[in-house]
Amino acid sequence: MIKLVRLDYRLLHGQVVFAWTGYVGAQRIIIVDDEAASDELKKTALSLSKPVGVRLNIFSLETTLAKMPKVETLNENIMMIFGNTKTLRAFCEAYPKIKEINYGAQANREGTKQYASSIFLTESEVEDTHCLFNMGIKLNVQQTPSHKSETLAL
Repeated sequence: MIKLVRLDYRLLHGQVVFAWTGYVGAQRIIIVDDEAASDELKKTALSLSKPVGVRLNIFSLETTLAKMPKVETLNENIMMIFGNTKTLRAFCEAYPKIKEINYGAQANREGTKQYASSIFLTESEVEDTHCLFNMGIKLNVQQTPSHKSETLAL
């Protein structure tokens, strides 16, 4: 069962490892990121940072979509992490079963505008986010389980 879908440009890091994994009781983490899935060094680094006893998959968008029928049969609590809104939007358009997404962090970069304390989006990321919202997906901002969950307002 998918327990959490998170957008976080950092993919797997301390907040996810120590806070979210325990909070949702994740037994498997699926990182959906084409760049990470094709970069052996990045995959190795991410694998080293995974929590002990938690399975980790790092898949491209295409591979993830192909594996979703099998993922649905797993008797595990699953956390999915996406590194960018483009991949997240494409996933949700092809797999319309996601009802809620946690926006954890998007970095402050050139051309971005701040929408929450840790959420900075470009115009194309705002467009992706509007599409997710228009699909009826609840979008919230919450860095860790101990932070207050806030509705993402664009």
